[in-house]
Amino acid sequence: MRERNETQIVTDITIYGATSFVARHVLNYIRDVGPSLAPRKLKVTLAGRNEAKLTKVLETFVPQMDKDKVVTLGFIVAASNDAAALKKMAAKSRVVLNCAGPFEWYSSGVVGACAETGCDYVDITGEVHWVGDMRVKYGSAAAKSGARIISLCGFDSVPSDMAIFAAVRSLKTTSGTTLDIETARTWHACNGMAGGGTLATMKGMEIDFAKCLIGSNGKPRNIPLLCFDPLVLTHPEAVRFNPDFDETRDRLCWKEWLNMLPYPHTIFQQGVSIPFFMAVANAKVVHASAIALNYGPKFSYQERWVPLGFRWTLGFGLFSTIPSLIVLWFLGLCTVVIKLPIVGDLLLKWFAPPGTGASDAMCQKGFAQVYAEVKAPLPAQEGRVACANAFLEFEGDPGNWVTAQCVVESALSLVLNRKELPTRSKDGFGTPAELLGPVLLKRLKTTSVRPVKVKTNVRLMERDHEYKVYM
Repeated sequence: MRERNETQIVTDITIYGATSFVARHVLNYIRDVGPSLAPRKLKVTLAGRNEAKLTKVLETFVPQMDKDKVVTLGFIVAASNDAAALKKMAAKSRVVLNCAGPFEWYSSGVVGACAETGCDYVDITGEVHWVGDMRVKYGSAAAKSGARIISLCGFDSVPSDMAIFAAVRSLKTTSGTTLDIETARTWHACNGMAGGGTLATMKGMEIDFAKCLIGSNGKPRNIPLLCFDPLVLTHPEAVRFNPDFDETRDRLCWKEWLNMLPYPHTIFQQGVSIPFFMAVANAKVVHASAIALNYGPKFSYQERWVPLGFRWTLGFGLFSTIPSLIVLWFLGLCTVVIKLPIVGDLLLKWFAPPGTGASDAMCQKGFAQVYAEVKAPLPAQEGRVACANAFLEFEGDPGNWVTAQCVVESALSLVLNRKELPTRSKDGFGTPAELLGPVLLKRLKTTSVRPVKVKTNVRLMERDHEYKVYM
């Protein structure tokens, strides 16, 4: 691994795609968190392909940043297809924070430039197939340069990844022994609005059904994949393409298929949950973290959504079935309509074009809550398990405020807390929990802007016995 030339680095964080809708919220968060960083001054560079738009953003935010003299702004022009400009941008940056989506269309060159120059990288994508492809393509370059490449640092998928991480860490710390986690679940409650960029990504995301049905050996899979390989984010040689993990892949595929069904839960007095709309992406992240951090050889994960919220679902109990199923049906219908050729394109163009999203007033009313549960059988105690829970609560619209908070704090972890970070993976690629872990969790809890509420709890219980929600 070669050392970076520190004399070339002139900026702490370069925001690529700085003229996007979410980037404005990223800049707002940096502006608000800046004073708490003093006396450390933060140098931020705006980057993108359009100089006129970058200048306009700069003119908007420079007066706001200058007020406290903590954050200084500049800009650099770098088109997504200009390899030389992207490499120059990465060489001058400590961290590139990427907001330019759809990422499969615009951001492969950005990842490549960071991997080759040793620049750390974070982004807000939910395109797990693209992230897996980037690891295969640029893993060897990042291994040599020393870069940390961490995608999925927004609402996709920090809340899920860090909630399970917090619960597992709490359980293993409290028990004082090495316990193997076998089952993990999260339940989500949130209020927000999908932006035009997110919907455009959903529209453009194509699933290779042949790969879902047929394995790399040319034979039908034992269990078809549900929207991409559950191990797509893991290390390519060590796990993803290693035949020793075929059984693990089948087990995780089965859990993902089962997760598509609605379920009642005794912890909600038989209140019903449905699959979380980001479960397909978030599950891949948690799977990768589980293998990298050794949660347990039989670890499995499911991600649920309670559309009525935790307290209303608990209060309605089994009567929550009807509204939950209506929401599930409506989401399925919307997905089908968006995917339709011509019709889907026209609807997105009219009602949610890229660059649009929730207003500031709507963002302020939003929230995101995630309740995690992990269970580990106790050795030599038949029928008893150790159980841990974590409850994380974020303020603001998930796709905008929560995403901005998570990705900025991820970038700040790399800039300000580098010596405290977990051990880097062999190729530098990894999940937020794997490569940022306790540092990011601490930053989210102690930030001066919308601090995240985090509660954890550990207990012993009889196997399969459920209990009241801990919040």
